[in-house]
Amino acid sequence: MTTNEVMQTLQDWHDLSEQYPDISEAAVVGGAVAAWYAMPDFVESSAVRFVGKTSILAGVAAYYYHLPGVPDAVGETGKQLSKQWEKSYFGQQSNGVQIAVLGGAVVAGLMLNSAIERYLLHRGERRRAKGKTLPHLRQGLFLGTLAGGVTYLSARNK
Repeated sequence: MTTNEVMQTLQDWHDLSEQYPDISEAAVVGGAVAAWYAMPDFVESSAVRFVGKTSILAGVAAYYYHLPGVPDAVGETGKQLSKQWEKSYFGQQSNGVQIAVLGGAVVAGLMLNSAIERYLLHRGERRRAKGKTLPHLRQGLFLGTLAGGVTYLSARNK
C-alpha cells in the first residue's frame, strides 16, 4: 500500500466519522476496549502491553481531541464541575480537607480499577489454563461490544 493510498484511507475514515459521529465514537471506544482486554492473548510481555495500552489511550485521546467542539466542551465541563464543587459541602471545607478528599477519591478509584483489571487478567488466565482458546479476546470482544453499545446510545441521546 502506498503512502497516498494510506492517506486517502485515513481521509475517508475521517469523512465517515464526521458524517456518522455516533457510530464513529462507538467504534473507537468499543475497538479500544476490545483491544485493551484482548492484548494478553497476543502480547506476552507486560512491558510491551504497557506500551500498547498507552498507545490505545493516546489514540482515543487524539480521536476526541480532533472532534469539532470537544476541546471547548471539555473546558466548559471543567468550569461547571468547578462551580458545582464550590457549592458542595466539600467545596466549603479548608484546602487541606479538599486535598484529602480528592486524594482519597483518586486512591480509591485507582485501587478499584486495579482490582477489576487484575480480576479480568486472571480470569482470562484461568480460562486459558482450562484449555479455552483466546480467552482474553473473548472477554475483550464482549466488553468492547458492551462499551461500544453504551457509547452509541449515549452519543445518540446527546
